[in-house]
Amino acid sequence: MPTTPRRRKPIALAAALMAAGSPWSAPAAAQETAESATAEEAVKLAPVLVEGTFVGPIENTAGTARQLTAETIEELKPVTLHEALRSVPGLRMIDDDIAGRRSGIGLRGAPSRRSRKVLLLEDGVPINASPYLDSSAHYTPPLQRLQNVEVLQGTGHVIYGPLNNHGIVNFRSLSPTTTPQTKIEFGLGNDDNFQRHASHTRTIGDLGIAVAYTGANADGAFDVDKSQFDDFYAELEYQLSKSQSVEFSITRMLEDSHYDESNLTPVEYALAPRRKLGRFGQQYNTMAVDFSKYDLKHQWNGEHITLSSRLYSTRTDRRRFTVDPEAVSVDALPAFVYDDPEYQFEPGVSGVMVSRSRLYENYGAETRAVVDFQTGSIGHELSFGVQAMRSLFDDGRSYGAVGEVISKGNPGSNFGEVELAEARLDKYQSTAIAGYIQDAVQVGDLQITPGVRVEHYTQHRERRFTGAEFEFDGERDDRLLALPSLALLYTGVERTQIFANIARGYTPAFARSADEFPLKPETGINSQIGFRHKLASGLNVEGAAFYNLIYDTVVQLPYTVDDANIVVNSADSRSLGFDFGLNYETPAIGGSNVRAYSSVAYSYARSTFTEGELDGNRVPETPLHAGSITVGLRGGERWNVSLTVNHFGSYFSDLLNTRDFVLANEDREPVQAGDSVEIREVVVLGRVPSNTLLSARIGYTLPWSGPKTELWVTGRNLTDKLYIVDIENGIRPGAARTVIGGVTVRF
Repeated sequence: MPTTPRRRKPIALAAALMAAGSPWSAPAAAQETAESATAEEAVKLAPVLVEGTFVGPIENTAGTARQLTAETIEELKPVTLHEALRSVPGLRMIDDDIAGRRSGIGLRGAPSRRSRKVLLLEDGVPINASPYLDSSAHYTPPLQRLQNVEVLQGTGHVIYGPLNNHGIVNFRSLSPTTTPQTKIEFGLGNDDNFQRHASHTRTIGDLGIAVAYTGANADGAFDVDKSQFDDFYAELEYQLSKSQSVEFSITRMLEDSHYDESNLTPVEYALAPRRKLGRFGQQYNTMAVDFSKYDLKHQWNGEHITLSSRLYSTRTDRRRFTVDPEAVSVDALPAFVYDDPEYQFEPGVSGVMVSRSRLYENYGAETRAVVDFQTGSIGHELSFGVQAMRSLFDDGRSYGAVGEVISKGNPGSNFGEVELAEARLDKYQSTAIAGYIQDAVQVGDLQITPGVRVEHYTQHRERRFTGAEFEFDGERDDRLLALPSLALLYTGVERTQIFANIARGYTPAFARSADEFPLKPETGINSQIGFRHKLASGLNVEGAAFYNLIYDTVVQLPYTVDDANIVVNSADSRSLGFDFGLNYETPAIGGSNVRAYSSVAYSYARSTFTEGELDGNRVPETPLHAGSITVGLRGGERWNVSLTVNHFGSYFSDLLNTRDFVLANEDREPVQAGDSVEIREVVVLGRVPSNTLLSARIGYTLPWSGPKTELWVTGRNLTDKLYIVDIENGIRPGAARTVIGGVTVRF
């Protein structure tokens, strides 16, 4: 079980999130190991984890907040990040690819696909591709180098933005340790799974160092899918003086996968649910992602004030290469009969491939402060700050020559023989500046935290067609939003904290859409009331009920038109429900060192439209129920075994809540006999069925005097259930049974 940092006085959420994103102490006071925390580290981690928890609530936060620790990740041995996060109440994941590289994280009533409505942070830096233009996620850090994951649901609106209607997920990477720590891990499994990781952390005088490499290969859900990524991370922390420190980190992730977003029609899925080979040359389709992050931070700690400043940049280069087959006859499916046989792809003979290249660049700066002072018997923790971000986004489309296989290594021969007017480049820019202030006022056992965040952002778009005369100067949008918040935290009941908050949040309008520009930003009034309680030694619960009103709900439809996504302001909506988490660990059984433990995560969220022809319809990609139950046994530090049942409820894919699977055209009308259908990104509407999956793991640490060596086996979907994860651009199945065995060595 995780060792708990010491308790400290209740603190404001401002300090909590500043701690998540900035070093609160010198490298010499950093976390000693991934399995324990020193007293000094308690300051860096604040707010603290409740004792004895498995996936623990975070104390002294005026809202639902939980922490997934490295120790829990080690015990769960999940195959992907998504699988690990299923143990956190309120989180809902949709697997786009079975490796979880294009993350699909939703919180409470937020649609999950590509994490478009959740603010994702890595050590406090936004890692959504472009938070103010296109918030899709094509990168999340690998599990093996995470120190913990902090999840805030329906709170944090003042300190961080945008994408703060539903919640915030902050991934915290490895930090330097006071003594050298090295970890090496390898795992091999079916479907060509190969996982590897190496990391080292240490402190030399005033300099702290953390470096890590993580990589993985695996087959995908379809017979032509293969994924591969390599992730590199380095961090340096330097103690300038007793009160000042500076930190610099670099992240680089390279992905090169055989993967595409063109999925199956209902008749194809019924006959061969995992087959794409021979479909229209999809074995030549690839996706390459090059992500980098640079982060420079400075921290100054005074007796009653903390100042933190940072400069950062992120860059996501996402290139997708796919065969462009045009239309096929519906009557012939599952065989492919083309309206124009010249579109059938044969390398060097016929057909063409299209490149969809997206380049996202973000540059940010921020300064934050927390001031601690007293006015009589009333305590204050005043937090304020200013943030700015400049974003550039290029979305291009071009073609290879007839019969040319294009890829990352061969991006095409200047459009080949394809009509030049077909190639295009959409250029987007945004500038955003935000300021916030809040004061955590402590009156006895009651903490009252009023605050406000003000954001101003612009969006600019222009489109250019190569080889054509059409070109325009562009369109521009300008938005100013005020986001007030009020939070309460009461600690006057023994072993219990009661919290409530109400706040305004928002999701910037998605600029990348084939529909109208500009869209309106999605705004929300989000409220919740909840509690966290330690019932007895080793037993902790946390629960919250929430009610959110969302205006101008932004929805991305599950298909494309002319190779572009369709994003709309659909209608106002509301989301109500509750989430609940319980963690329990028994005392030692029968005088032995064996302990039993369990963890329950459950969420219910009903998200429905409240006006017009959509009134009463469910918001797409929002299941009513989601949760997991884990039970396990631990024999001291020698062995561990556990079993997890994950459930993900059914959800609708479209605004009209179509129930049965329907193959449709781009106008959302069912195709008829004699019709043709564009097959590269097919339109399928319907309700995605629920699924319940079983996973398990076992670990054993060798009883020898050498380096700590653990042998482990982990598996997901152990019953090898065939299930559907999504029908975005057609039906996509989930991962088949996966079993991986490996070894972890620490010294």
